[in-house]
Order: sequence, then C-alpha cells, then structure tokens
Amino acid sequence: MLKEQGFTSHGRGFLKAFFIEFALYVLIGGTFVATGSSWLCVVLSCVAIFALLRLLMVMGNVIPTYKNRSPKRAEHEVGCFSTVAMLLREWWAAILTYPFLFAFEPWLVPTNPPAGLTHRGDPIVLVPGFFTNRGYLWAWRRYLLKNGYGKVYAVSPEPIFHSVEKNAEHLARFVDEVLVETGSKRVILLGHSMGGLVIRLYLHRFGGMPKASLAVAVGSPLTGTVLAEGKEKMGPIIAQLTRSNAWALDFLREAEAAPCPIPFISVWSPHDTIVAPQNTSMVAEHYGRNITLPGVGHMEMVNSAQVMRVLKQTLDEFHDAKAN
Repeated sequence: MLKEQGFTSHGRGFLKAFFIEFALYVLIGGTFVATGSSWLCVVLSCVAIFALLRLLMVMGNVIPTYKNRSPKRAEHEVGCFSTVAMLLREWWAAILTYPFLFAFEPWLVPTNPPAGLTHRGDPIVLVPGFFTNRGYLWAWRRYLLKNGYGKVYAVSPEPIFHSVEKNAEHLARFVDEVLVETGSKRVILLGHSMGGLVIRLYLHRFGGMPKASLAVAVGSPLTGTVLAEGKEKMGPIIAQLTRSNAWALDFLREAEAAPCPIPFISVWSPHDTIVAPQNTSMVAEHYGRNITLPGVGHMEMVNSAQVMRVLKQTLDEFHDAKAN
C-alpha cells in the first residue's frame, strides 16, 4: 500500500475555511436569535447566504468565459432551458465543492483504492486540476469502483502555486510508486481541468509515455484560459495558464508535432464555464481524439453522470480493443 497523502495544504486550508464559515453563521445566527428572530428563520437565512455566495462564484466564472466563448457548431447549441439547467448543476457542484469536497479530502478520496475489488486492465490514476485536490474527484472514484475498476489511485497536486512542471514531477513520482506497488508496467491517467495538462506534460517531458497506456483529459485548458489573465502574480502556474503564454504555445507545438504514441482523449464542452475559449480544450485530430459534450459546465464535470458514463465507455472500449 502506498503512503497516504493525507491532507494537502489545500485541503487543510479549506477545512479551516469550513470551520470559520460555520462559526460565522453560528455567531450571526446567535446574534439574531438574541434579538428575537426564530431559529428557523435564522437557519434558512444562513443556508440562503451560503448558497448565494456559491452562485456569485459561479457567475464570476460564467460571465467572462461567455464573453470569450469560442464559435459553436450548430449541433453544439443548446436551448434556454438546457442553459438554465446547466447553470443550476454548476451551482450545485459549487455548493458541494466549496468547502465539502475540498475540506474532507483524505476521507472522501484516499490515495489508495479499497482492497478486494475486481479490476480490469492497468491501474488508474486520478489527477485533479489547479487549486483543487483529490477530494474533488470523489464521484469519479466512486463510480469507477462500482463499475469494475477497483484499482483507482488518486494524487493531489503539489505544490499548488508553483508550476505545471512541478506538478508533472510530482505525478511522475506517484506513477512510479503505483507501478512498483501494483507490479503493472503501465497506468491509465484520468485528469480534470489542469490535471489533463499535467498529464500531457508528464507524457512528453517527464518520461511518462512508456509508463501510460491511455490518457484522458476532461475540460483541460491545454492552451490556457481567459480566467488566468491578470492573475499572473499569484504564481508561475497561473502565468502558464494564460492564453498568450509562450511556454504553453511552445509546448503545444512540441506535443502536437506528431500523433501521440498512446491513445490521448480530450473530453470537452463547448459550454465550459472556466476554460475559454472552450475549443482550446481540443487536441489536434492527428494527435488524439475529442469527445464533445454540449451543455456541460466545468465544475459539474466531476459529478456529471454523463461524463462518468463517457469515462467508463472510453475505458471499456480501450480494453475491448486490446483484447481483440
């Protein structure tokens, strides 16, 4: 068994934020009750404030990504009802994520898979994105474990703000540990958001190609996103996620100079609410394969039944092809 990663600095930070926010609600609620308000009214008000803050967070992402959206094909357009439904799902994903999935990282998604489950193929490594941790991929892990993929390992990005290269180095060490632990020659890599970019960098520059049999990037800013612009001082990794960053453009040319030696699949949405322009999540046709999921937001990708079915179908088809 691998050493458990436990709490990352990111997870500890969100656990503290969870207790601080809860304490503030208790303090505010107690103050209003002392002035004669009913407990029911206070609780409902606190829940409303909690939810409204998450809605504001979602809209803070939706507005700039909509303004910088990429052109859509006619078959990718969705109606008003579907758009509202997507925003509600994105809101619900934010409520789950901030702070619960992040704060309870070691309990929701341990580093190691549970013992005794059946598994098909190479072990799977889950790679979350920027400013997230493995707790974010709780639904993916649970779905895979229930559907015949019992060897699912997960690694949180470290360090959070340093660089994509440092995250790729961290992933490289983790994959080596998984290979030693399982005795397998290769792993399957599944990444969300920046996790997909980390996977790609690991494959091309950190010796990952002979150690991976399949790579899947979901909603990944392979050439940056508008949301990173103007925030470069937060750390090198933010600068690398801007659309005009020379590093990202050079790596794109290097990576897509030839077809990827292993199957590389990008699952992307024309309605991504964090990666914009949205089509920057796509890979060149000669390099890999793109799977388009219209009407799916960025944050909901980690608990979307549609996305999880696509992941399972991709794994099943990959193993069926190998068997034949």
